[in-house]
Amino acid sequence: MSWESKTDYCGLAVANKLEIKSSSMNRSGQYLEKAGQSGAIAATKAYGIVDAPSCEYVVKAENAFAAGAIKLGAVTTIDNKRYALARFTYSNGADQEPTFSGTAQEIESTTDGTTRTFDCPAFSISPDESAEMLMSAATLSGSGCELTKCTLTCSANVKNHTKNGTPVASDVTMGKATVEVEILQTSTTAPTLAAGTGWDISSPLTCDDPDADFPTWKATLSKPLAYTQAA
Repeated sequence: MSWESKTDYCGLAVANKLEIKSSSMNRSGQYLEKAGQSGAIAATKAYGIVDAPSCEYVVKAENAFAAGAIKLGAVTTIDNKRYALARFTYSNGADQEPTFSGTAQEIESTTDGTTRTFDCPAFSISPDESAEMLMSAATLSGSGCELTKCTLTCSANVKNHTKNGTPVASDVTMGKATVEVEILQTSTTAPTLAAGTGWDISSPLTCDDPDADFPTWKATLSKPLAYTQAA
């Protein structure tokens, strides 16, 4: 890692299109203190040091990710440590720079752990500062209603199985995609939202109607992800 070269713990960068701009190791550990007969600390032990890194990226050019191109649970190896992708978030919006970030979890050092990954559906990224519905999660209707922000998150639980605080095995479960939308209402017609194929409206449309401003509506859609179990 250096001023120009950042560490892509999540393995999400795409040459000339999605470039990593910062990363945090997020290393943590546990520390045990035991009291002796006198009440003073008689024994200590530092253990269970693991990383849960996060990365931020800059969208440089349009890119279409095919279905399964991003897999939750996919492993990236850096300096002999193995990191499983746990989550990524991509957000676009009207008059807003698009953002892309990811998080990973350090897992066991051997290759004997999880062989399960969750396939993310196809979607596209763009440096344009405009709002686009992602993954065809929903269809928006309503005269004078406009999508102003759309945020996609694909996530799974990366679970470590530990001995003395050190990961010795892991698994990846509960993969899902969520899409959060924000909608501007500029007329008297309220928006309606129809979930796309395979999607559910997990949080229904709700309205914020402040003084001296237009109403804004928000909703969340969710979709379970299919998994692949390697032989």
